[in-house]
Amino acid sequence: MFGVLLLCGVLCSSAISPFKEHLKACHPDCTKFGNCNGETGQCDCPFGLTGPSCQERLFPACHVSKDPGTLPHYGTWYPKNCECIKQLHAWPGSCPEHLHYEGTGVSGASPCFYDLVLAHRFLCYRYQGRAPADQLSDSPALNASGVDWFHATGHTARHSPPQEAQLPPEQVPQEYKTPDGGQWRPLSECPDRCNNRGWCQIQGSNYQGRHYDAAERWCNCQGYFRGNSCEVADTQHCYRGCSGVGDGVGECVGGWCHCKPGYWGHGCTRTKAYSSSVGWRPNHAKIKVYVYDLPSNVVHRREFHDQWSLIDLMYNAELEFTELLLGDWGVRTENPWEAALFYVPTFTYWYTGNVGHPYFVIQHATKWLQENSPFFNLTGGRNHIFWATNDRGVCKLQMAPPEMQHSIKLVHFGQSPRRPYAARMKVGQTTDPTAHLALRGALPQPGTRFPEFPAEFTAMDILEESEICIRPEKDVVTPNYIMPTWVEPHNYNQVWNVTQLPDGTRQVTRKRGPDVPVRNLTLYFAGFTKPQMSYSQGVRQLIHKLFGPGGKYDPKGPNARPDYKVGGPGGGEAATYMQQSRFCLAPMGSGWGIRLVEAMISGCVPVIIQDHVYQAHWDVVPFPEFSIRVGRHDLHRLVELLDDVAPQELEELQAGIERYHRAFFWDAQWGGLAYNYTIQALKQRAHSMWSANYRRRRRAQQRRRLFSVGRRSRHGW
Repeated sequence: MFGVLLLCGVLCSSAISPFKEHLKACHPDCTKFGNCNGETGQCDCPFGLTGPSCQERLFPACHVSKDPGTLPHYGTWYPKNCECIKQLHAWPGSCPEHLHYEGTGVSGASPCFYDLVLAHRFLCYRYQGRAPADQLSDSPALNASGVDWFHATGHTARHSPPQEAQLPPEQVPQEYKTPDGGQWRPLSECPDRCNNRGWCQIQGSNYQGRHYDAAERWCNCQGYFRGNSCEVADTQHCYRGCSGVGDGVGECVGGWCHCKPGYWGHGCTRTKAYSSSVGWRPNHAKIKVYVYDLPSNVVHRREFHDQWSLIDLMYNAELEFTELLLGDWGVRTENPWEAALFYVPTFTYWYTGNVGHPYFVIQHATKWLQENSPFFNLTGGRNHIFWATNDRGVCKLQMAPPEMQHSIKLVHFGQSPRRPYAARMKVGQTTDPTAHLALRGALPQPGTRFPEFPAEFTAMDILEESEICIRPEKDVVTPNYIMPTWVEPHNYNQVWNVTQLPDGTRQVTRKRGPDVPVRNLTLYFAGFTKPQMSYSQGVRQLIHKLFGPGGKYDPKGPNARPDYKVGGPGGGEAATYMQQSRFCLAPMGSGWGIRLVEAMISGCVPVIIQDHVYQAHWDVVPFPEFSIRVGRHDLHRLVELLDDVAPQELEELQAGIERYHRAFFWDAQWGGLAYNYTIQALKQRAHSMWSANYRRRRRAQQRRRLFSVGRRSRHGW
């Protein structure tokens, strides 16, 4: 199945080179606004433009101006033109017909991709006497003449148009509050109208800080711009600064690379396209990865609720990985015919946020690949790679059709339970959102999970920790992105000595001596908790109870352990305390947790308490050499277990952290090696395919039966 598939015709001959460079021509005006994709002959357009030369505008009413270079905006932070909602709803790409959920209950995601389409009682406006093509979302004053105001509900049903209710003049609000605590103002009140690249408001905040002056009108810039009047196009929103190898071959415009003729793709790094006389023949000696350039109307890096597009940095591992892969020509190839693995940038977090689920965006990208990529269909997608950095990764994909499940998933959350729960039911078979609860008899029963800890686990708690979130033989668990302050010298050098060798490599050793902070704390943990036991599998709740008022190790009780520091969120103090601790608790949260990475960087031995959860790089680094694993059932004995660790054993664990801590952070400029270890894990997956360690298509019926009853142990995965 994974051997060579012959796609050749009369050119099949051993005397002819199997691969031939062959560029296709695009519309002659393509490069005015778009990029000519030499592989497909199609004009790649920035989102909001379409057509053979990218000169047709999508959603004109979602723009703030008719000036060239403006972008459509579809967030719900600021009022938009009502016509914008209609145009978004009418576009087939907003709520694609092919999106459907095959599981029971809810998917945790919506089959509509744009915020305004999902808005409920959203305040919108329409200019009197203007045709739909002349309506704009240009932020008029609330009391402006010639403007009607409405409450709109975008997505009442997949095929129903948006509903509008006009407000009489006396009901039009006198002010509009923004979610950041500020107040929206007409665009005309801000400097240079924010260059038609931002929203005007007073007070509130953005990623740069808070604005307190009620008299100040400031520009909250749209996704890809910065400056007092949003005059600067921020190149950090484009891969590799759109410069390829640094020769200035492109310009970052609205988070999208506009490349010089002859260049295209992510970061303007593509220059070649290939055909083959023998078909797909991956290099088995040196594994190569091909990077797809999906059209921006399929998936794109987009703004988030009218806000800055980099969102929460700890979810940005996908960006770091892609940035490094695009420049790694020792691994990457422009020739798909020789590639062993295929990487599909999908920007899943930009469509889901941290608590959503990438089910539908992966389904959307998969359908495009099925219809446009012979390489996907050769293996059913088994050698294709998708990211999902959201809290629970791809836990709902056990409900998905097989073509979505086959591909390799890069995730931070590696839950793989001993008794998996995986029930699939076709759409329309039931309308009961709790129907899947009837199967809980095959799962551990609700009740307590900890000795000396009476809190109840409900049926929903048990179901959540029984979801299949990875298949370890094919999916890859990677570290989350850590805030740069953790690895920058002012913090990092408190623990580590860094020596730059003549060949450019780094040598990192643990600091020793009188100037090094004394590790006088046995264990440190500071973190948020919730009453629901599904949050952290109950681990955070128990640790707070053990070391809190009335607990076994009450700080004011007879068993107080002042060398254990346990409390709520630690804020900026966390790095300092971790550098003073011998052990650091590393629990999960609603999904993956950040403390394994923080502990490794701080030189603190991670104590991992996450039952049935594979950790980042579990298959490429030796966890027993630098961490301690404790089962949830033994958590009440944590103090005794850590007291048993002898000084020599602690030294050995700290030596393991010294060897492997750089595998857990991404910033290559500070010596991070997370990318390198992730590539190593992906290469292992290619070898696993060639070793027939993946189940083959002839077992498809057996696999479907497996997913319906969850017989993991019988089938050996």
